[in-house]
Amino acid sequence: MRVQKAENVNKALDFINSRGVKLTNIGPEDIVDGNMKLILGMIWTLILRFTIADISEEGLSAKEGLLLWCQRKTEPYDEVNVQDFTFSWKDGLALCALIHRHRPDLIDYHSLNKTDRHGNTQLAFDVAEQHLGIPQLLEVADLCDVEKPDERSVMTYVASYFHAFSSMDQAETVSRRVEKFAELMQSVWLSKNDYEQRMRRLLAEIHSTLDAWAETDFTIIPTSPNPDPSSSSSQSETPSRSGPLQTYYALKEHSAEFAHYKQTTKRGWIQEKNDLAMLYSNIQTKLKTYGLREYIPPDGLTPTDMTMEWSRLLYAEAQRFRAINAQIRDVKEVLRHKYATIANDLERSLRDITGEISTLDGPLEDQQFAIKSIE
Repeated sequence: MRVQKAENVNKALDFINSRGVKLTNIGPEDIVDGNMKLILGMIWTLILRFTIADISEEGLSAKEGLLLWCQRKTEPYDEVNVQDFTFSWKDGLALCALIHRHRPDLIDYHSLNKTDRHGNTQLAFDVAEQHLGIPQLLEVADLCDVEKPDERSVMTYVASYFHAFSSMDQAETVSRRVEKFAELMQSVWLSKNDYEQRMRRLLAEIHSTLDAWAETDFTIIPTSPNPDPSSSSSQSETPSRSGPLQTYYALKEHSAEFAHYKQTTKRGWIQEKNDLAMLYSNIQTKLKTYGLREYIPPDGLTPTDMTMEWSRLLYAEAQRFRAINAQIRDVKEVLRHKYATIANDLERSLRDITGEISTLDGPLEDQQFAIKSIE
């Protein structure tokens, strides 16, 4: 039996050695014989290797890292001052503070009786075991009723808190990442809807304007100053707001409306177009950051569609501007000819009257009668 026990222990020691743990001054016989000092030393080596050695906090590892972690977590608690793994844990407040820092729902730290060392320690033990899955490796007396608690025992127990809360922190980190991702996707979804609605509205406004412009024909104007063939030049009257003059006023109104459009509506469209381009870029950046598929807007709402429609708008604006100004020039020319004809007729009439008056002779009464007949 002893030989079999030694072989079994030897297999266990070989496995421990294969995990990179070097055990010195201990063999299978020491364990079979129950050499307590060597066995406890081996257990501590295993605890140190698999429970404490992998602890890291701000570049410090093992004991120093665990101590720094405890100090960081208990810093907000005035009654707790963790300086070591012995005296700092005698009143149980440090353990309660660690639990309250991570799970304030489990312990109401501020309502604790700070002088009840045994009660606080037992409370921490019970809560840790029942709610955090941390086994009670120590007794209350091991901390409260000894002059100096065993450092290795306290380190082993506190390391359990570190691993339990580190797992919790990792889960919370993952949860925050998932929440952040969900918020991102909601933001992207809202941005997509906003982009599509605004792009559809802007394109509809541009289409409506282009259609209205297409229905306006600036070439339909009178081509002669007097369209009535029965009228004679000697009976011409001063032009009123009809015919070419009416067309001129209408064209000037079109010109004013076009200028107003460029000052108001067009500027608003330019701002909206730039905002949509920025919104589209932001959507793509968010998706690219998380390695997600590029956003492709519905047909007719892509930036390319906007570019093409904007080119159509610019071309239509240039055409309309040239058409209005060309027609204004033509109407001015028609009006110039019309007024010139009236002026020439008036000059001839005056010249004829002057000539007839200059030939008058005889008594004044006869001349007055002759002038009235001329009128």
